[in-house]
Amino acid sequence: MDKLLRDIQSQTIDLCTFDLIPSYVNIPFYFYYGNDTNDFDFMPAKQLRKSFYTALMDFPILVGHLEADGSGHAKVVVDKDNLNIPEFLESQSSVHFRDLQAAQFSWDALPSGVNTVGAVTTADSSGIIKAANVHVVRLQDNSGIVLFISMAHYIADGVGYSTFVNRWAELCQWIRSASATTEKPACHCSFERSSLFDKLPEDRKALDDPTLELITSSGPLVRWLAWISPKSRATLLSKHFSFMSLVGHVFHIPASRLASLRASVQGYLSSDMRVSDNDILTALLAMAIAQSEAECKQDSASASYISSLASYLFPSMYTPASNFVTQVVIDMRPRLKGLSAAKYTGNSVITRCLANSMESLTSGINEQSLAPIAKSVRQLVNGVDPQYIGQFVDTLHKDPLCFMYPAAYGPSKATMMLSNQSRFPLYSADFGNGIPTWVSPIQTLFPKFSSIIPAHPLTGGHVVYICMTEQVMTKLLQNKFWMSTSDMLY
Repeated sequence: MDKLLRDIQSQTIDLCTFDLIPSYVNIPFYFYYGNDTNDFDFMPAKQLRKSFYTALMDFPILVGHLEADGSGHAKVVVDKDNLNIPEFLESQSSVHFRDLQAAQFSWDALPSGVNTVGAVTTADSSGIIKAANVHVVRLQDNSGIVLFISMAHYIADGVGYSTFVNRWAELCQWIRSASATTEKPACHCSFERSSLFDKLPEDRKALDDPTLELITSSGPLVRWLAWISPKSRATLLSKHFSFMSLVGHVFHIPASRLASLRASVQGYLSSDMRVSDNDILTALLAMAIAQSEAECKQDSASASYISSLASYLFPSMYTPASNFVTQVVIDMRPRLKGLSAAKYTGNSVITRCLANSMESLTSGINEQSLAPIAKSVRQLVNGVDPQYIGQFVDTLHKDPLCFMYPAAYGPSKATMMLSNQSRFPLYSADFGNGIPTWVSPIQTLFPKFSSIIPAHPLTGGHVVYICMTEQVMTKLLQNKFWMSTSDMLY
């Protein structure tokens, strides 16, 4: 800590619209480490803490204060004399690692209070939004550790988050080894937001209507949400989510099961159209969740006389949607030349929307009905090229307050957001005693959200996290095709 306080330099890092779109949410994961060898010196507290503060030297943006001007512009200010040091807590639990393992790392088995923050970037008791929060929970009899790491999404996307976690782990190994007397391993990361826009081409390609609607649909309320302070906005959104009865579940789809499904779906497509695991999973989730949402609306509309009256007065809330929109999160790094090589850690994803008729998604899920949906996903992803990204950026820059438009899009639409995080190197985080036994998001993030998260190298297959309202989740758990394809873990 002393070296950090002494050597950190004051600086200002301007954020861009891609940082502001998810600025009200955190990226929170649990990392479970088992002490399988009964090592007395298992992930020692002193070295964990020291390496954490050492890693902050390489990520100075994490010790800055978020400042916004209410006009759609924000920055992180690193003030050497007023640092915003991330929260780093340590505690001892009476829970044994074997109990967590026996429960398949279910959230219900966790010691209480492991996650010190939730899904929304609310301020702490002192009124400050922390850029990162860490809680090291040492388990009974030194049997393992639960490491909770949360990062504010305005700092980085999942790639940037993973980069920091792995850098921390690397430095912990370095400090614990004899090589700690040698020079610190080099770190090459870019926080400069201009490096993203420097990679854009001059020519452009038009956006599709569903995506254009996502980032241009305005209104007084959403503009007001963009204008108020980040602390006020987070407080309001956190309260809003707390009233929604959200439920999260984690599912596992074995590799062999998905391979069989993909081969069957491929049989309904032309030989020149090859679909990926991601295409199949996206199509399957879209169909299963669209069907669940449609069933909930049908139940609401016919539940009672009061519901019938409400459906007459507020038809948009009860009338079945004609389309279901899948918001597909796509990483720009492999699509913009030089961006990956620049080790850019800021937010570098766009969301492209796929609109399918509700009828095509809810008529029944089978290999044949999945085929055209999977095909459309493949075409949608392939269509995100540098020219498309350039037009997306130009559209965002026309209205600085547009960063809150996507947040206001979901509540009034039949939709879901899907983020494929399966390539995040979360299982590479070795602090000197081996990689995590399991990595999991917190129980509830935000509504209408699904993600394909990394699977343990020995487990393989695909792990899917879904967060929905309780009513929609109940219907999803009754969906025979989804439940026969996946195994619910917790």
